Amino acid sequence: MDADCPGSSRLPDHPTGQCELLVLATSCRPGVLRRAAQAKALGFVNKDASPAQLLNAIRLVAAGKRYVDASLAPDLVQAADMSLTPRELSVLALASDGATVPETAGTLQLSKGTVRNYMSAIIRKTNARNWTDAVRISQGAGWV
Repeated sequence: MDADCPGSSRLPDHPTGQCELLVLATSCRPGVLRRAAQAKALGFVNKDASPAQLLNAIRLVAAGKRYVDASLAPDLVQAADMSLTPRELSVLALASDGATVPETAGTLQLSKGTVRNYMSAIIRKTNARNWTDAVRISQGAGWV
């Protein structure tokens, strides 16, 4: 077993001796792509890609090269432009699941005022009209 890739065998002919991450995704979900990029994914393939495209992507990523499905490229650009911080995403995730300001504050060990400040920043950064709109926009983008 490979310590770098739990649950998998080391590929003897792999350039780095480590596994690489290939993500299957759908378009219009930049949040998912952003999280995958943060996890250091090398490849991004549309779930609707042909078997030949998928096989090509697997081979390239296994060789340590990048692969980006053309249909996902605009979403990757949008994902890179997302300006929410990890803490704002945490607040957003809890609130979008229905947590109140006091519940969110308790879970994240923040003051209620700080949670409200994060919520205001999220509304501003998503160009939303209000908190409900910010949650809708963020869910539609796949950020939460």
